[in-house]
Amino acid sequence: MTTPDLPPEAYNDEIDLRDLALMLIEGWYWILGTIVVAVVAAFAYLAVTTPSYETRFRAVPAPSANFSGFSLLNGFSISPGEAYRTLGNRLTSYQNFEAFVEQNRDMFVLGEDANLSRVFSGRLSVDGLTADKDGDLVLDLTYRYPEGEQGAEVLNAYVHSTAEEVWSTLRNRFDDYNRAQLARLQTDLELQKESLQSAREDRLFALEQAITVARRLEIEKPTTPQQFGRQPTGSEVIYANISGDGSLPLYFMGYQALEADRDTLRDAIDQGLSNGEIRSTEQQLEQRQRIATLLDSGRLYGIDEGVEPNHTERVVDVVEYAFPPAGPSEPRKALILALSLVLGGMLGVMLVFLARFAGSLKSYRQRQA
Repeated sequence: MTTPDLPPEAYNDEIDLRDLALMLIEGWYWILGTIVVAVVAAFAYLAVTTPSYETRFRAVPAPSANFSGFSLLNGFSISPGEAYRTLGNRLTSYQNFEAFVEQNRDMFVLGEDANLSRVFSGRLSVDGLTADKDGDLVLDLTYRYPEGEQGAEVLNAYVHSTAEEVWSTLRNRFDDYNRAQLARLQTDLELQKESLQSAREDRLFALEQAITVARRLEIEKPTTPQQFGRQPTGSEVIYANISGDGSLPLYFMGYQALEADRDTLRDAIDQGLSNGEIRSTEQQLEQRQRIATLLDSGRLYGIDEGVEPNHTERVVDVVEYAFPPAGPSEPRKALILALSLVLGGMLGVMLVFLARFAGSLKSYRQRQA
């Protein structure tokens, strides 16, 4: 059984590029039409879409000298990294942003029923709260805003306001620590004075006992055991050390000297309570009180005076302030128009193929009929 011969065209499955080119040329009106429709749609989208803009603020941790005023006395200090993270965390707080908007509502372009939570999450993004792979900290704030709003001014003002609050927080923390130390030193001073007074009372009791013994032994003036123990016969009585620490008992001073010592101590037992330890505590207490006074008056050098007047540059080292962009970030007109041309052309080519396929299918049915 032999297979009937088929015409050579039946075995030709190759696509001739010339046929494709001719087909696209013949269907030029489909391609041009879809491109026109796509471009018109792109212009319509751009016309109804409100342009949005984008600006950035960048900063790194400030020099440690900015916080030297917090290290006036031992026990308290603020590191640049601590201040940097405090600012970054405060900037990411919705409550902080809400309070800023309420105080500066006229700076924003917002509807009357605008959802501030959505505005906050949609407009502001903060990066750099953790170190990068190189261990560096770079705070990067991006703010997106609608047309008609001074976004760069808003972002710089928001950072400045937050930095001012952060500095106030650090200052209050230092003030609280200083006042806690004041309370501790005052307690220590009272205990030290009570201890000294108790020691004086113990000394007064010892003097009273020694005076009684000295009078009974009729020791009027200071003497020694050898002199006191010499007997008329020429023999001597050796007295053992009564106190056990190598010193003579007080009564050997004689009741005359002991009574003078007692009277002087009795008159000043609760006056002039001072020794080296007490004087050191009083000096520390005076320093702390001076710091508290300067803090209350807002005149403490290194914290209120002699520092950078711009709170933003106190807390962090500014790399780049926010500035107005040259053009909108969204929508990107050039990109949208380019995409409309590409997509319109692709859709036109598809329509040419579909039209040719529909025509060939119709011819096939007519031949089969």
